[in-house]
Amino acid sequence: MKNLTYKKLFKLSAVTLSAISALSLCACGRGTAYYGKNGVQAAAAPSSMESNAGAGYYDEPSYYDDYDYYDYEAAAEEDYGYTTNVNGGGDAGLTSTQIEASVAANRKLIKTVNMSIETIAFNEFINNLQNEVNKCGGYIEYEYSYNGSAYNQDNFTNKNATYTIRIPDSKLDSFVGAVSGLASVTDKTTSTEDITLNYVDTESKKEMYEAEQESLMALLEKAESIEDITYLTQRLTEIRYNIESMESKLRVYDDLTDYATVNINVTEVKVLTPTVVEEKTLSQEMKEGFEQSVGDVINGIKHSFARFVIRLPYLIRTLVILAIIGGIIFAIVRIIIAIVKKQNKKYRDAYEAKKKEIEEEKKKAEGKKAEEKKAEEAKKVEEKKD
Repeated sequence: MKNLTYKKLFKLSAVTLSAISALSLCACGRGTAYYGKNGVQAAAAPSSMESNAGAGYYDEPSYYDDYDYYDYEAAAEEDYGYTTNVNGGGDAGLTSTQIEASVAANRKLIKTVNMSIETIAFNEFINNLQNEVNKCGGYIEYEYSYNGSAYNQDNFTNKNATYTIRIPDSKLDSFVGAVSGLASVTDKTTSTEDITLNYVDTESKKEMYEAEQESLMALLEKAESIEDITYLTQRLTEIRYNIESMESKLRVYDDLTDYATVNINVTEVKVLTPTVVEEKTLSQEMKEGFEQSVGDVINGIKHSFARFVIRLPYLIRTLVILAIIGGIIFAIVRIIIAIVKKQNKKYRDAYEAKKKEIEEEKKKAEGKKAEEKKAEEAKKVEEKKD
């Protein structure tokens, strides 16, 4: 009894250490399974252990001698009726008869509806749409709405919204009908994707991994050596990862099939687009076309006048700013001109004074020269008298 307790404690410690090591290995990359020598897929041993293959490290684990090798494929075919892939990859699947029966009994369909809607009362439609979603037990997965811009007066269809809505599959038809009655549907597209085979295949893989997990747990209880416990723990970690991956995939499938997706694009318009085109005579078509053209012209004039009145304060503000700027520029120019004129007058006065001074000096020089000439002539006259 004492030896048995010690043995269990040793095994528990080895399992704990092996689990930590296996998780570290799985974080870096999952290895290939090793089952033994019966042709079942085997795991590649680490290089340090491959060098000791002769010592029996990963060649033939000791516990296989007592409990033989477990044939998972045979067990799967016996317990679940599954058959492996033709390519031998080890992925499990149902037989053709079972697949056909499963498909007929429970089809998995992903339904998607796309709708383009026009409405005159935008806010009222949005409120009614949300009420219909709540009535059907659905929810809004995505919402985008644009309530228009006060600075974009030229756009007459300002408000728009985009919704992605999830509705229970059983309520899809009633919801689409109710939404169609709230406004004008201009475009509608319905698509259905059948994922039954993918769903069944994923379920079968999950069950195969669970069967292998139970078998490995039974072998782990009987394992004696540390290398056997290490390998089994590592393989169990990989299998648990695969089971969780399959369960996550199935949950996604269930969500997509249980709740249909409805994509709605809503636009506010002044006039609804006719959904039914009536045959008209040439005279009716000409009359309606002329009336529509006249109406468009009148509406254009109205909107132009309204935009002018609305923007009149901005125009006045712009004119005032331009007048102030023009007045400032005009004053600056007048000041510059006055300064230039004053400077020119100063230069002109100086020039005139200088010119007058030169003329006076010239006159003085000429008068002096005339006097000298007159004196010489008088002197010559006196000399002749003598």
